[in-house]
Amino acid sequence: MEEPQTFAKTFPLPGRARKRALRVFLVEDLPVVRNRVIESLGEIEGLELAGYAEDEEGALSWLRSHSCDVLILDLELREGNGLGVLKALASADTQPGPVKIVYSNHASANIRRVAVKLGAAYFLDKTLDTPKLRPLLEELSARTH
Repeated sequence: MEEPQTFAKTFPLPGRARKRALRVFLVEDLPVVRNRVIESLGEIEGLELAGYAEDEEGALSWLRSHSCDVLILDLELREGNGLGVLKALASADTQPGPVKIVYSNHASANIRRVAVKLGAAYFLDKTLDTPKLRPLLEELSARTH
């Protein structure tokens, strides 16, 4: 299993005092999608990409030893799945934890219900809701600044 890669870049808000950057962790196994989301994150002021993982175990390993404010999570991963990540976080969370955004092609009503029951605050269908991801992240960032 490949170790999750971690890195960070901050995007300061010019001309005004700000709180710390909103830390985002991404769980996505497809490089083309992951890179597109990372590029979009880099364009939003007040966000910091904390890191990413490509599989369930890599995500859980990172989340056990690091913190983030927002978790963007695909359901279908190279190994394991996003519902496994949500389930593990739901059983371990003693505090609110990160805002969980499921971003997946698997958007049936049943899958949505399960994801929400396991703690997802938002569920975005990659096919239909991709234009909504950036405004959602901008809104979350604005709430903290």
